[in-house]
Amino acid sequence: MTATVTSDIRDAVAWITIQRPSAGNALRGADVQALSAAVRQALADTGVRVLVISGEGDKFFCTGGDLSELAHGLADIGLHIRKWHDLVDMVEAAEKPVIAALNGHAVGGGLELALACHQRIASARSRLGVPELNAGLFPSAGGVRRLTRLLGASTALELTLSTELWTAQTALARGLVNRVCEPGEVLAQAGEMASRLAAFEPNSLRAVLVCARTAAFNVDTVELEISLLRECYQTEANRVRLREFQQQLGRPAPSSINKESTQ
Repeated sequence: MTATVTSDIRDAVAWITIQRPSAGNALRGADVQALSAAVRQALADTGVRVLVISGEGDKFFCTGGDLSELAHGLADIGLHIRKWHDLVDMVEAAEKPVIAALNGHAVGGGLELALACHQRIASARSRLGVPELNAGLFPSAGGVRRLTRLLGASTALELTLSTELWTAQTALARGLVNRVCEPGEVLAQAGEMASRLAAFEPNSLRAVLVCARTAAFNVDTVELEISLLRECYQTEANRVRLREFQQQLGRPAPSSINKESTQ
């Protein structure tokens, strides 16, 4: 892994940080691959339950691709953008929650990366948008389709065609981010969310993420939900959690759960 991306695992949370603040935390091709490697490693680590992606400093989460690299000329732009797709598709399909801690501006590919995450917490000073049309390009790392799924076609086109950067408050009102907090509190709030999520049973969390992603593609999830629920219900850790929750509600807890009822 290069020094431009770091990963620190604490209390079942992988804190992955883009570290190019002097360049707006923009990502060159090698940086995209380093970020992909960090995410892949965290997803494979059984001790990690939640991932948090952020940028170094308090001005930029990520400003997308490095313009100096793009302007200098790439041998094949298709191979370059495929690295981005490999990254954002892996994040979106992750079966562990991935939180985007938007400590600063999320622009272009930076917003596309945030869109692939499952939750987005933004600093009140953040600005978010996809201004690629100004550079003769377009949001080509899945940004248009993810914006359309999240906001609807009309609002997605409004943001994309205007090339404007929304304030964090506008992004919250339009449904682009889940939470806005004061500058300096983003990582703390991301940590609180990550700790809460890490306390759930992993297969229950996985079930929610899998169902949500499947439903986003307008696929009927009934049989999938039944299969995932059986997996949760038949896992001892989940059964213990169910009994503990019942006790918290002040109801008598059965000594066991009838396994035959799952058949």
